[in-house]
Amino acid sequence: MMKEKLVPFENQKFRCLQCGECCRSRNVPLTMEDIKRIARYKDPGEFVVIFDERKLVLDRREWDSGCVFLYDTDCTIQKDKPVICALYPVCISDKPLIEGSNPVQLKDGIGMYVYVDSSCKGVGRGDVLDLEEIKEKSLLVRNQMHATDLGGLVGWYIDENEDD
Repeated sequence: MMKEKLVPFENQKFRCLQCGECCRSRNVPLTMEDIKRIARYKDPGEFVVIFDERKLVLDRREWDSGCVFLYDTDCTIQKDKPVICALYPVCISDKPLIEGSNPVQLKDGIGMYVYVDSSCKGVGRGDVLDLEEIKEKSLLVRNQMHATDLGGLVGWYIDENEDD
């Protein structure tokens, strides 16, 4: 299992090698929008885990710590995967995780810290990571994360299942 090794974003290249390692080694935070999309495949009770009494994360299998949607090295929800997965190997934070890091400004003027997981074997290959696309997804993640909580999940889940 790979261990995350964050380095500051510096226009690194990346091409996914579809090794599946990133799907076996981390907790993936979910937004309500992620949950609604993924609920077309499985009931949220089968893939959402409450972490630290408040965060909603993607469940992992006990036998290999792999994501419940990972089949061999393929993501079975590729087109609807969580936005955090779509960002990988980029990691974002509203606080600096490495001393001397500088934030990038998002469209709303708020700064986010952008890092790359250099333990990913696809880093250094392929095309240069697109900072504008990263900024767009970062804004989406930040806004959706602030709108996601356990109460919202419970309310949505009850509404979705009232007719059953």
